[in-house]
Amino acid sequence: MFHLTRRLGLAALCIAALLGSSSVSAEAAPTPQPYLAIDRDFPDPALLHADGAYWMYSTNSGGLNLPVATATVPYGDWTLVGEGMPTLGAWARTGFTWAPDVVRLDDGSYVVYYTARDIASGRQCVGAASSQSPAGPFVPVGDQPLFCPVDQGGAIDASGFTDTDGTRYVTWKNDGNAIGVPTHLYIQQVAADGVTTIGDPVIALTNDPATEGSLIEAPYLIKHRGTYYLFYSYGAYNNETYTEAYASAPGIDGPWTRGSAPLMTTASMKGSVVGRGGASILGDLVAFHGVTHRPGLVRPTYLINLKWHNNTPVVTVR
Repeated sequence: MFHLTRRLGLAALCIAALLGSSSVSAEAAPTPQPYLAIDRDFPDPALLHADGAYWMYSTNSGGLNLPVATATVPYGDWTLVGEGMPTLGAWARTGFTWAPDVVRLDDGSYVVYYTARDIASGRQCVGAASSQSPAGPFVPVGDQPLFCPVDQGGAIDASGFTDTDGTRYVTWKNDGNAIGVPTHLYIQQVAADGVTTIGDPVIALTNDPATEGSLIEAPYLIKHRGTYYLFYSYGAYNNETYTEAYASAPGIDGPWTRGSAPLMTTASMKGSVVGRGGASILGDLVAFHGVTHRPGLVRPTYLINLKWHNNTPVVTVR
């Protein structure tokens, strides 16, 4: 195991002495930076707190299907544990394991929802695997994908949500942009085992071509003071257009209303992190990736704090 990142202090406010002037321009103060938690390719991070530690999981990188990292405190040193899922489901081809999310079940076991390439259809689809430990190894559940609507381009970016009454749901996106059709964010109720579906999935949002382009993706559902918030990304995952947005609803079935402004954009903190998106949320913590090219596409993971202003989510550094 090895440390993935250096501790980054928040940028201190600078006071520039200007000849003949007793005031300081507001532009002299540098923008505070989000915390660089994992300074390597670790995209689409998923946060979990379990067994007295913090855990993060990411899209395949470094030859691992399911990279796993852990830390004793979130704003500390993250250590790579290694491979969390050495074997994919029999339906899946290795090399395209995207956007995992891990939930803890009532019996103390863990389920990971992951995206992989369906051998039969050639599309990305969502599967599940289980483990007795947040570190894994996660063992595939079943011999078929959990969600795989081939006529809609497949399925990606699943994440779990447990309501205050204990009802469990999984959110996911049809990969419609892969075949030139609209993309929807679905909410699917599941049983206590996290994988048995109950009823049909419900469409929460569909991409708005005028403002979001050809896709919305990476849904993540939370509840705050009785209101449901569905966070999601849009834009191109590999450049500065990638954006983290949200919608809210009074009930799990909607109606969903988009926020008046995105949660995070490249410009929202003067470009301190480019291409913010793929977020997951744990309490007041938001984990997300940014885009760098050094060389090739490298997407490190950052942490930032979630705050609420009159039930509107905003992000801020510590």
